[in-house]
Amino acid sequence: MVIVEVTDEVKEALRNSDFTPLFLDNCLNSKFLAVEFENQKIIGACFVGGLLNSNGIEINEEFRGKGMGKKLLSEILEECKKRKISFLVGVFKPTNAVSIKTHLKIGYLPLFTVHYNKKEGKEIVVILPFNKKGDLLMSFLKLFNFRIGNIFFAMLMRISRPLLKDIIAFSSGKMPKIDFFYSIKHFEKVQKTLETIQV
Repeated sequence: MVIVEVTDEVKEALRNSDFTPLFLDNCLNSKFLAVEFENQKIIGACFVGGLLNSNGIEINEEFRGKGMGKKLLSEILEECKKRKISFLVGVFKPTNAVSIKTHLKIGYLPLFTVHYNKKEGKEIVVILPFNKKGDLLMSFLKLFNFRIGNIFFAMLMRISRPLLKDIIAFSSGKMPKIDFFYSIKHFEKVQKTLETIQV
C-alpha cells in the first residue's frame, strides 16, 4: 500500500482499473489516494478529496474480504494526521453493511440520511472528526438530521451542483440528482436508517 498524489500517471492507472464509474470519478478529482497494486494494476483505492475531505474506498471484487479495506483506510488516516486534516466525510448506501460497520468501528459517526430520487435511493452521510474544527463541522452537519435541515440540504445540493467537484470531489454530471419532493417526502432520521440494516 502506498499514498499517491493524483498525477497524470496515477489517473491513467485508475482508468485502467476495474472501479465503478462513480468511484473512479471521485478518485480522479481527489487530493490524494492510498492504493494497492497487483501486477501493476490498482486493485484497491481509498481517496480524500474536495473541501469537505470526502472519503471513500473500493476494492476490486475478487480481492474483497481479505482486510485490504482496513489497511487502505489506516494509510489514509495516517496521511490525514500528517497533513493536519481536521475531518473526513463519507457517504454509504445502507445496503453496504460491511463498509458501514468497518467505518463505524474506527470512529466515523452517522450524521443524516439523504434521499436522492426513486432510482438512486438513499445514503447515510458520516463524519470522522480529528479535532475541534472537525467537531464543529459535525455539530453543524447534524442539523441536516431534522426535517427542516434536510429540506435545506436538498436545496443546497441543487444550488451548489456546479461546485460539487470542488466541495466533495464529485463531477456534477456524475453526482445523482436530488428530486426535491421525493427527498422531502421520504425524510427519515439517520437512526431510523441504521435500524433497518445490520450494524
